[in-house]
Amino acid sequence: MLPPTLRKRPHALLLDAGDTILFMDESALVAALAQLGEQVEPQRITASMFAAKRAYQEVLKRSERHEDGWSVLVKALLVEAGVSAERATAHLAPLRRIHDDFYFWRKVPAEVPAALQRARAAGMRLGVISNSEGRLESVLTRVGLRAPFELVVDSQLEGVSKPNPEIFRRTLQRMNVAPEAALYAGDIPEVDVQGAARAGMHGVLVDAFDHYGDRPELPRVRSVAQLVDELLRLPA
Repeated sequence: MLPPTLRKRPHALLLDAGDTILFMDESALVAALAQLGEQVEPQRITASMFAAKRAYQEVLKRSERHEDGWSVLVKALLVEAGVSAERATAHLAPLRRIHDDFYFWRKVPAEVPAALQRARAAGMRLGVISNSEGRLESVLTRVGLRAPFELVVDSQLEGVSKPNPEIFRRTLQRMNVAPEAALYAGDIPEVDVQGAARAGMHGVLVDAFDHYGDRPELPRVRSVAQLVDELLRLPA
């Protein structure tokens, strides 16, 4: 379901990174944990993600600093997956070093590149706005997903994080796009959809794991590919 305020195809489609176009590589995190003496099943990582995101967004409500939230998210993810709180805390620094070399969020769904090409072919301008750790552009390049995007905005480099509307406004200014002509899609309602709305943009939730099926009021799609296909059905 697209936002009811969106009556025609947006000029710009702006996307979150994590759990929108890049997903957790559970095997990479499991391998990193094994190096630290922890045995965790990949499915436990997947099952723990929603609780970790809730912990993350609570941090952003208090500080609006993604850097404050990264450690909280990863620790919550490990604890939910069965690692003791004490050991999870001890693992944060070495995991961050591994993550900074090549983000754990690095899997690209098979249908995403073609969906982005369809959007570009239809005249939509593409960009990324992400709460990230300063290396997002290099990660996108490394996984072969940088080329479709006109602009990549990384909160660590900007010094401001979602849901602060400033990070959305900067992106719109750099692309010279009016807020009402842009759609933003991401995976956390309070961070992504509401943040975009505060900047005057249309917003939609990418709910790949059906976490928000109990919230029918949310404009919601299951994937970027579905979102692009729905946008292409709108008048240009």
